[in-house]
Amino acid sequence: MTLPEGYGSVRTPHAWGFAVSAGVDWLEGTLTAGGTVHAWAATHPQLRELAGRGRVYSVPAPARGPDDRDRWVVRHYLRGGAVARFLTDRYVAVGRPRPMVEACASVEARARGIPTPAAVAGAVYFAGPFYRADLVTEEIPDAADLARVLFGPQPTPIEDEAALAASGRLVRSLERAGLLHPDLNAKNIVLRGERASPRAHLVDLDRCCARTLGIPAPAFPMRRRLERSLRKFEVRTGRKLSAEAWVALRSGYEGGG
Repeated sequence: MTLPEGYGSVRTPHAWGFAVSAGVDWLEGTLTAGGTVHAWAATHPQLRELAGRGRVYSVPAPARGPDDRDRWVVRHYLRGGAVARFLTDRYVAVGRPRPMVEACASVEARARGIPTPAAVAGAVYFAGPFYRADLVTEEIPDAADLARVLFGPQPTPIEDEAALAASGRLVRSLERAGLLHPDLNAKNIVLRGERASPRAHLVDLDRCCARTLGIPAPAFPMRRRLERSLRKFEVRTGRKLSAEAWVALRSGYEGGG
């Protein structure tokens, strides 16, 4: 399997993994010890638990990543949808494993100007015809996902309309860059910055598809998916977005807001 430039691989009897060059020794030590990257993070004395599907951990960075962030985020892949009940965290060992797909998508998205955290490591654990997997990315400091900003129990410093305008501009950037994220929702847009001018970042790129450079992505699927996600959060939380908030989102699609 061909890794993006700047990454190295590690193989042990129970696992295969990759990391940015500066992190290969750390990864080799972790996997050689027989554990998993997620288990390593779970026992770190300076961990912070983040919101997400399953247990997502923030830990001090053991090596230097592309953006030189102080902390890394470690996520264990869990199945979604109807198969989650039966497979939980197992994936069929056919084709490129999830962490490698996401790392390659992250590298390509960043090359096309999309703000997204750098993937710094990934690991696959062999389980017969299946595998389990972890991914590590650099943490975006002082950030909150769009769902938390708009519908969270505690207010954030970011204004609703500014958050939605920034999110709309991110969707426009994805379309223009030829990147299609089929699961775009209010949890995988992350915002950071001042209350009236935050910047939106994209996370969870394992299903992201890059079209040939110069060919835009379809204009409506990601917009529909994001708006459906927002409507679901309105129902779940009982909080309705204002008409002005929806206008800000749609203005962002057109490059305004």
